[in-house]
Amino acid sequence: MEPQDERRQFVRLNFSVDVIYHKVPPVEKEKLSLAKNISTGGICLIVYEELREQDALDLEIYLPEDKTAIQAKGRVIWVKEFIIGDISKGKRYDVGIDFLEINKNDLERINKYVFSHL
Repeated sequence: MEPQDERRQFVRLNFSVDVIYHKVPPVEKEKLSLAKNISTGGICLIVYEELREQDALDLEIYLPEDKTAIQAKGRVIWVKEFIIGDISKGKRYDVGIDFLEINKNDLERINKYVFSHL
């Protein structure tokens, strides 16, 4: 398999931020996750449950030094399983999510945050 060129539409910041998410419609309690990276187009989460492509999620994103959460709706576009250390501690998943609904002001907050940390 030949390497693929990565062509991102949005500049991403590789920086951890706290995220609370739950599937839509809600089937269980919300879960806390860490974002691996973030952009104005979407977010990559590290989660402990196997999500599927096309799953819809409600997201609360907490940027450091910002007390008000960013509210967004997103859709899972890819999932990659990985294991760190002892397999008995469980699998983890990188989950790529595109934003479907997000307030214009919140997009600007993300944009400002990303570009201030590049």
